[in-house]
Amino acid sequence: MFATIMTVLTFVVVLVFSVQPLFVSKGRSRSSYKMTAEALELRKLSLYEQIKELELEYEMGSISSADFQLNRSELKREVSTVLEKMNSISLE
Repeated sequence: MFATIMTVLTFVVVLVFSVQPLFVSKGRSRSSYKMTAEALELRKLSLYEQIKELELEYEMGSISSADFQLNRSELKREVSTVLEKMNSISLE
């Protein structure tokens, strides 16, 4: 009798853990989408702020023209990547 109860209980527990992701994933995908969009927005704003700071440092003469151009192009490339990711998320 005890073995039968334990077998049924084990079956129920395994069934619940097996079926649970089918119902939970829908809600989490929406929240992960929101978190990803927010994270990308924050990254975009951070990169824009870095570009402003870089331009300020260049105007103050703290960095050379070559360093300025190199860093600015790298930051602009990163912003482009972030914007592309944001556009791909909004199209989904």
